[in-house]
Amino acid sequence: MMKKIIFLFSILTLAMAAMVGTGAASASKTSGNKIISQRSGGSATVKEAFSVPKGWGHVKLCMKNHSDHPVKVSLTHSGSNKLYIDGLVIAPHDTVTWNSNDQGFSDGLRSGDYILQWRGSDYKVDGETWGVAGSKPETSK
Repeated sequence: MMKKIIFLFSILTLAMAAMVGTGAASASKTSGNKIISQRSGGSATVKEAFSVPKGWGHVKLCMKNHSDHPVKVSLTHSGSNKLYIDGLVIAPHDTVTWNSNDQGFSDGLRSGDYILQWRGSDYKVDGETWGVAGSKPETSK
């Protein structure tokens, strides 16, 4: 039941983001079930900010490239400059799912603020990120 609620909330959030359109990265808030949702675009490099609350370090991010050109995505913890994703290439119109547990971070990510950077090289970014953070590895599956 909880997975259905999270899924429905994610769809509703994405629909609202699509109605707003693109431009600079929209603000992200972590609340309730820890959904992170942002739509980004408008320039060749776009940064998205979000927070991982203490004890909720098991993170799953889905990143969708809506553009006709490949993009590179990097994820950095702001407080330590630790790089968790380094230049992940997302093909045009493709979606990549990144799960911290599958990437060797079985104890979860550090709590705090993160920057997800999209780089479109010579082309404008048109991307979307949504995800969850959980207190246990299975909550981010």
